[in-house]
Amino acid sequence: MKIAVAVDGSENSLRAVKYALMLVQQFSKAHLEVIHVVDFNKVEDERLLKQSPNSLSLYQKKKLQPALKLVKGDGKEAKVTILQGNPQQQIIKHVNANEIDHLILSSRGLNTLQKLVLGSVSQKVIRHVNCSVTIVK
Repeated sequence: MKIAVAVDGSENSLRAVKYALMLVQQFSKAHLEVIHVVDFNKVEDERLLKQSPNSLSLYQKKKLQPALKLVKGDGKEAKVTILQGNPQQQIIKHVNANEIDHLILSSRGLNTLQKLVLGSVSQKVIRHVNCSVTIVK
């Protein structure tokens, strides 16, 4: 069984990682994958785009480190996948292409107006992936 969890460095995504670890424990042959998508349109520090690839790598590690620390602390191993582009599009494409059995996402808890204006990555992903999905708040 392939279980993937998408992380963005937020507290909510850390809760999703904890849930993924609990799920992996239930299935002895489960493989865990941690997915992070770098959206260059939303990188907080535009200087990263103008500097060396090393600075972008450090940015990615900063976003992934807390999640990977949880995985390691639980005595598990995880494949790490870093994608670039629009988060929902990249997650959908990757999950479907790699035949992931279960995807775990976190929800930011947008209110109704925010969902209408901004949309929700989790809502868009749910509609287009070919596997079961768990949303963790």
